[in-house]
Amino acid sequence: MKSFCIRSMPGVLLGVSALFLAACGGGGGGGGDSDPPVQMPPPDPGATGVSGKITAPNGETPIAGVTVYYTGSAQGQSPPVPRALGMQSQQGCAPPADSNALWACTDQYGYFVLEFDSLDPVPETLPIHFIKGKWSGQANVGALGEYAGVMPFSSDPDAGAPRIAVITGSFDQIENVLVRLGMTSNPAQGQSLTTTAAPAQETARHFHRHDHSAVQPRMGLLEDDPDIDFCDPPDNAPPWWPPELPWPPPPEFCLVQPPPEWLGSETFDLYIGSRQYADEGENYPGMEELFELVDGQPRLLNYDILYVNCDAPEPEHANWEQDVTQFVNQGGLLYVTDLSSAWVAEPFYAYVGPDYTTFGGVDTGDRVQVVDTVLRNWMRAMPCRNGNACVDGNGRFSLTGYGDDVLEPYDPAVVPLVTEVSGNRVLTLRFPHGDSAGQVFFSTFHTADQSYGGSGRTAEERMLEYLFYAD
Repeated sequence: MKSFCIRSMPGVLLGVSALFLAACGGGGGGGGDSDPPVQMPPPDPGATGVSGKITAPNGETPIAGVTVYYTGSAQGQSPPVPRALGMQSQQGCAPPADSNALWACTDQYGYFVLEFDSLDPVPETLPIHFIKGKWSGQANVGALGEYAGVMPFSSDPDAGAPRIAVITGSFDQIENVLVRLGMTSNPAQGQSLTTTAAPAQETARHFHRHDHSAVQPRMGLLEDDPDIDFCDPPDNAPPWWPPELPWPPPPEFCLVQPPPEWLGSETFDLYIGSRQYADEGENYPGMEELFELVDGQPRLLNYDILYVNCDAPEPEHANWEQDVTQFVNQGGLLYVTDLSSAWVAEPFYAYVGPDYTTFGGVDTGDRVQVVDTVLRNWMRAMPCRNGNACVDGNGRFSLTGYGDDVLEPYDPAVVPLVTEVSGNRVLTLRFPHGDSAGQVFFSTFHTADQSYGGSGRTAEERMLEYLFYAD
């Protein structure tokens, strides 16, 4: 599957894609070949314990590494007995702030066991707290010796969910992933979101060219050419149009997309970058508003998480790099994909930079290696397309899409999450910045656009689901 990134006018870089598919990025992995996901039944809490499962707001996606604790009548008692639950009871998460609390960690299946030892008298309800990164929640358990069931994080920022800002991009739609995770006031919207099958026609192809010349430029938008309206194209193709591509172009070339059904129900804030949503989507603010001052500081600093979809433009604000750095320095989580790599490489140039040593990004069919153990175990337990595990037994999966921008780590603080199978290049990474648990995440590949995918999630989408609950 190939695409071109071509110039039609001096200084204007145009991204061109072929029939039915958005260009220069995206696509999901098919999972771990034919391996079924590794599943486990709920753990037995014993007569004096409580077990449960912590999930995303959708009540389905398990969250690993969550700190689950009880600070009520059990204060001063001995800590819970470790149990063999993949990560073990107190392995894989941070202890709670209250040193007297009974606590445990969730494993890759989202399960936990809190061992109360002796609790006399037993309260009618046991308030259980759970926290990971920017997420926190609470649930009441009725009795000891039972599996308490699913305990989802809330989607409401007033009830423990983080404040999330998403900047739209031409070739990435993390907003769909968030809605599937339950970040919506209408859970039915998340349940109805499914990726569609890739077209089987021979003409359904991407065309792209990895460009690592003097700089790694942002993929320009098709609408950057003021003479061409791709929503209402002229009869004749412009002279710079590649002869191997059809004219007129398919509807996907119109970057003003029909609004998704969930629009207006999301519990995160959407800012328009490069992907436009028509009708009610026209009421959403532009991304530049994140850098406008509110009570003396950039609006961006009011958020906990910022996600910059692939091919979002660089801000026009003069001090945007400093604002982004300050956001992470005060504890914010920054997520960036592919052609928006400048959002990471420019503010955090001491950590990473464009990879100029090799030619190209990653292509359809490339095998990639999940090198982070906890992420690999979690993806091994998760179903992806066609019900397969998201990674095989070696922690690998195949890309059905591709990505262009690759960042090279400069600082030893950079943690590789996914690499090429050879290990030569890092494709997904994270690094801390500042003293307040701020983190930066970057991935060369990302979500599947509307024309990609099959039944179920793609491996890339599952990876991003996991990272949203990072700490």
